[in-house]
Amino acid sequence: MSINENVPNAPAGRRAVNKGRSGLHPLHEAALRLAEIGLQRPKAKSPKTRDLINLLLCHGARAWRYSQPEAHIHLHITSPDGNSPVVLRLR
Repeated sequence: MSINENVPNAPAGRRAVNKGRSGLHPLHEAALRLAEIGLQRPKAKSPKTRDLINLLLCHGARAWRYSQPEAHIHLHITSPDGNSPVVLRLR
């Protein structure tokens, strides 16, 4: 699904000027819609809605990170005393 499908009257042949949320990531846009639904309820339930939105955003970001290819880094670093000046630990 492209972002333009979510925006009514979006021009087909040229790029739309970002008005409001039209340029947001689809998961972020869905989270904001859930937040708007939560705002219509009493204030006592808003922390639960906020927690749900944070959960969805974190899950989407984690899924995106794990779908990325594995990175390999090879460094050649020397120091005058022979110690390694940089220590990297990557998962």
